[in-house]
Amino acid sequence: MYVELPPSPDLAPFIKCFWLFDNNSGADLNYTTLPDGCLELLVFYQHGLLKSISVFGIQSEAYDILMPAHELKIGIRLRPLAKEYYLDKCTTLDRFADFTKTLSLQHFSELVSADIRAMSPAIDNRKQLLFDLLQKHAGNIEVESLATQCFWSSRQINRYFNKQLGLSLKSYCNILKCYASYKEIKAGDLNPDTGFYDQSHFIREIKKHTGTTPKKLLKNEAQRYVQFNSPEDV
Repeated sequence: MYVELPPSPDLAPFIKCFWLFDNNSGADLNYTTLPDGCLELLVFYQHGLLKSISVFGIQSEAYDILMPAHELKIGIRLRPLAKEYYLDKCTTLDRFADFTKTLSLQHFSELVSADIRAMSPAIDNRKQLLFDLLQKHAGNIEVESLATQCFWSSRQINRYFNKQLGLSLKSYCNILKCYASYKEIKAGDLNPDTGFYDQSHFIREIKKHTGTTPKKLLKNEAQRYVQFNSPEDV
């Protein structure tokens, strides 16, 4: 069972969604998740008891997930601004052990949301506009245009990305371009119109970030790729 819960509008700059993945099948499952430009906070429970807590930065390559039988994962898909304004000041982690009896996604989201609001984060308007533009254009925007619109130099933007997120602006943009193409691939369109110079460039970038070709992603054998299993748009 996999379900997602969107954040309240005031927390949308920090959170893309809360999610819950419950393997009650009685057998171990294997999946692969693809880069989507988000950070991830994962809380693992097995037989109702807290097993571990993990925080992942923005991934540039696909990574495999083992989902043991009777294990439940609750997570937050975090937008980049959450690194500076939530994770670096996080008080939530010590409280996840309380979820030994009531493993509710709604309860989880309320706990995290309350902690973020308690921090009263005042976002630098330049950073908010920067990520709004990157999302709007799916990474297909020049750094000079970003700098002009955000009133922030390209050098400062690149320094921010490397310091806060551990990757360059260019790398992040490439991840967003690939992620935006998943929806088209899922629909059977293997020739996206924007973001790539030509078909060979498209295939090369997809293979770099997912480890496979667009055709194999579309085929999705054994429902391996998480982003291609949901009936909703990626």
